[in-house]
Amino acid sequence: MSKSKSKPKPWDENWEKLEDIGSGGQGKTLRVKPKNDSSLSGKYVLKILHKQNDYERRARMHREVTNIGTLENPGIPKLIDSNSKCFKEDIPLYMVTELIEGSTLEDFVAEGVMNVFDAVRFTLKLLDILEYCHQRDIVHRDIKPDNIIIRNHDITTPVLIDFGLSFNKEDDTSLTPTGQDIGNRFLVLPEHKRESGLQRDERSDITQVCGILFFVITGKAPRHLYDEKGNKPHQNQRQEIQQNLSILPQHILSKINRVFDRAFEYRIDYRWQYIPALRKTLVNIVESENQDPNQTEVLLEQIRYKVSSNVEKKLFQDISYKIISEVFKIVERIVPEISSDFYIADKGRADTSRIYHDWENFRFRYTSVGMFYGGGINVSYDFLNEFFSPAFEGYLTGNEVILLGIINPSDKITGSSDEEKIELLRTSLNGEPDFTDFDERLKDFYVEGIHRVM
Repeated sequence: MSKSKSKPKPWDENWEKLEDIGSGGQGKTLRVKPKNDSSLSGKYVLKILHKQNDYERRARMHREVTNIGTLENPGIPKLIDSNSKCFKEDIPLYMVTELIEGSTLEDFVAEGVMNVFDAVRFTLKLLDILEYCHQRDIVHRDIKPDNIIIRNHDITTPVLIDFGLSFNKEDDTSLTPTGQDIGNRFLVLPEHKRESGLQRDERSDITQVCGILFFVITGKAPRHLYDEKGNKPHQNQRQEIQQNLSILPQHILSKINRVFDRAFEYRIDYRWQYIPALRKTLVNIVESENQDPNQTEVLLEQIRYKVSSNVEKKLFQDISYKIISEVFKIVERIVPEISSDFYIADKGRADTSRIYHDWENFRFRYTSVGMFYGGGINVSYDFLNEFFSPAFEGYLTGNEVILLGIINPSDKITGSSDEEKIELLRTSLNGEPDFTDFDERLKDFYVEGIHRVM
């Protein structure tokens, strides 16, 4: 018996497959040419959706098609054909866009990094494309080297592709579900985590473009805003990064560092807020290409850089010390009020230098030294030979620092899913912390914890 022919797919009617290009997380791509339309010539890209039975993926492709279909810019591929309007039906989805001849930015930089002035000019071109999108309420959310094509290998003509994670502010919210991590591993942003309320913030796009600038200068992906030592990507001591930055003239390096200082702040409110402001700063760098700065200007740039560096880290560190110091003071006062039979078991170890800071995620945790079970300030009751040994954890969200009390802390400094956390304090990062009613909340927390161990 002869094998039956496979059922024709929706794209087979109008498009002839030429060759496979690749396969990504969202779909398979092929070079194609039109079968019947004489008005079209040349080659195009066919994208066939993976996981055709996944409604969220189908809705995402429809959103992508809808978004790029409204855009007409040389820095964005033209939409040619799609059946994404059938995303609610049992029909395989596809889309066809113009083929951009050239290489991805990932492959381009693999052959050698750009000099700083070319890198800045390239970034300015990307900002023009991004501004065009933002003016039409479209946020890309997945800007990375693999999603940028250097058209005809000319760095003055970048093209931004793959709008699969893009969001249009006018979209039906049912097509843009939250509750899941988005973004990419090129530069992981806290606002792209599933619990964030800022997943659709266009400022993240600006941050990702600054990550691209870092990439084309150093040849390395920034990955995280802060590493385990609290250093931003440009402060990382990896040899390749420092080698490519060190060749820059000092006055240019200072200006570039100031761009990155602001771009890689953990809090989105402290980063570049608007494209025009970033563009102005980058244009100033380009205009410095043929200038020979005097020594005074070089020194001024160095001073500005040192002043602006690590401001947010210092603020967060200072407020964590103030909060834990206040905990010490309040506990010393309230424990005798609870009962004269209780005393503070580790009073002599009330040392804020033992606060652990996780700079990548902007969290801090206080854990008592020498106690295997947990952290915090231990309260002992001699007769029962029992300890209540809580821990305290703080984290930064927006412009606020949140302090949590942990009744049953794990023995790990990073905590565990079994820990019971209670919010005790919410205060602004800027200025003196507001401890209004903090003593009452802390007392209730200790009463509850002591009751648990008795």
